[in-house]
Amino acid sequence: MAHARGAINDLLTSFDRWADRFLYFASALLLMLLTGLVIYTVIARYVFNSSPLWGEEAPRVIFIWMSYLGVAVATRRGQNLRVTFLLDKMAPRLRLILEMFMHAMVVIMLVVLFWYVWPIIRLTSTMIMLSTGWPHSVSYIPLPIACALMLVYQGKLVARSLREYRDGTWARLAGKGAA
Repeated sequence: MAHARGAINDLLTSFDRWADRFLYFASALLLMLLTGLVIYTVIARYVFNSSPLWGEEAPRVIFIWMSYLGVAVATRRGQNLRVTFLLDKMAPRLRLILEMFMHAMVVIMLVVLFWYVWPIIRLTSTMIMLSTGWPHSVSYIPLPIACALMLVYQGKLVARSLREYRDGTWARLAGKGAA
């Protein structure tokens, strides 16, 4: 039984690393594509006086996808912007309470976003972007994908916070003994 649990853990860890790399490189590829399209559009507009019809829509959609995938990567790596000056000085128990509250607020926000984006996706799936011919919903689809990924990663951040509380990391940061 323990062997099977270890094998499942190894498989999940391997998948997690693969997903992290995939999201990271997909975001990087989208950034390069976005940069190339914007440069092409600017050159076409100002040098050749012939801007492509898709010059605004395609980069906007790519930017949205890149941003949401990038946010998921940052969440997975625990690199979201946060100010920890006061947190690092708090007693471990108080910090744990505040950390769990912050994690709960993020989870609530992600669930609300995930829930309310579906009607928008359904509504915009029948609308077509004029220059690309893509459905408007392509601009909204990355939001539930990113929300689902961030919910998983937020769970991992909760586990990390609990682990840091238990092993005394926060107590060392605060310069105090274990609470």
